[in-house]
Amino acid sequence: MYLSPLQQIKRIMRYLIVCFTLSLVTIMNSYAQNKTLKFNKGKFKIVQFTDLHWIADELHAADNDSTLRLMEYVIKTEQPDIVVFTGDVVVSNDAAKAWKEVTQPLADMQVLFVVTFGNHDTETDISKADALKIIHANPYNLTYSDDKKIDGVGNCAFPVKSSDGKTNKWILYFFDSNAYENEPDSLIEGYDWIKFSQIEWYRNLSSSYTKTNNNIPPPALSFFHIPLPEFEYVRNLNTTIGSKDEEVCAPYYNSGLFTSFIEMHDVLGVFVGHDHNNDFIGTTSDICLGYGRKTGYNSAYNEILERGARVIELYENEKKFDTYIRTYLGRFFDYTFERK
Repeated sequence: MYLSPLQQIKRIMRYLIVCFTLSLVTIMNSYAQNKTLKFNKGKFKIVQFTDLHWIADELHAADNDSTLRLMEYVIKTEQPDIVVFTGDVVVSNDAAKAWKEVTQPLADMQVLFVVTFGNHDTETDISKADALKIIHANPYNLTYSDDKKIDGVGNCAFPVKSSDGKTNKWILYFFDSNAYENEPDSLIEGYDWIKFSQIEWYRNLSSSYTKTNNNIPPPALSFFHIPLPEFEYVRNLNTTIGSKDEEVCAPYYNSGLFTSFIEMHDVLGVFVGHDHNNDFIGTTSDICLGYGRKTGYNSAYNEILERGARVIELYENEKKFDTYIRTYLGRFFDYTFERK
C-alpha cells in the first residue's frame, strides 16, 4: 500500500507516541511498585485524608472539585512521603469512575498512597474487592490484601526503612474496619468491628517484625475507618485536645484490638475517621488515639469543621511523632507523642 510522505510521517509519529506512553507507564509502575518507604534526614511524613464522601453526579461536582483542590493544597504544602485515606472515600454509584478521579491527583503529583475502606464505601455499585482492583491500576497505590483468607479487604502493612534503607524503623498497619453488623442471628446491631482473623493476622505479623528486630518491637502506627470503643474514653480526658463535638460512633462490641496493641508493645498511635465533627487526639495506656480531619466537602449531616487533613511526622531513631491538623487557614492542635 502506497503511503505519501505525510502519511508516513503521521504513522511514525503515532508509533512514537504509543511507545513513549507505554514506556512512561512502565516507568511509573516500576517506580511505585519498587518504592521503599524510608526516612529522609531522620523524618517521615504522613498525610491522612478521611471521609471524602465523593458523590459521582453533577449536583455534587463543585464539592468534589473543592475536595480535590484541598488535597492538592495539603500535598503541596506538606510534601508527604505517603498519603493515607481512612475510609468513606466513594459513597455513590458510578463508583469505578469516581475511584479513578479521587486517586488520580496522587499519580499526577507522584505521591504514594494507601486506602482503608469505610462503611459507606460498601454502599456503591461495586464491591470493595472491585474498588481495590481499580485502585491497583494507579501506579502510586500501595494498597493490597496481605491475606485474602481473613476478614475485610485491603488489610496490609509496610515497614518504613532507615534513611540508608537497611533496617526497619517503623511499621504501618492498615485495617479494614468493615461496615455493619447484619448477621441474621446477631444480637448486636450497629457498626461492625475488626474481626479476630484480622487481629490474629496483626499479632503474627507484629511478632515477625519483632523477631527480625532483635526481639525488640519496632514502633508502629495503625490506620482504619471506624473508631474503637476506647476512643470515647479518650474523648472525655482533660488532656485530650482538638474538636470533640460528637459522641464516638464505635461498634458496641469490643473485639480486643486495642488490647492486642498493648500486648504486642509496638503500636504507638491509632488514627481513624468516621465522625465528621471530631478531630481530637489523646493518650491512654501509653497509646495515642486520634481522628483525622474530614477532608470531603460533601456533607452527610450537620458538619461544623473546616475541611482539612491530619499530618503525622515520625522520628527515625525515637519512639516519637508530631501531629497536627492542616487546613487552608493554617496548622492547628499540635501534639507530640513519645514513648520512653
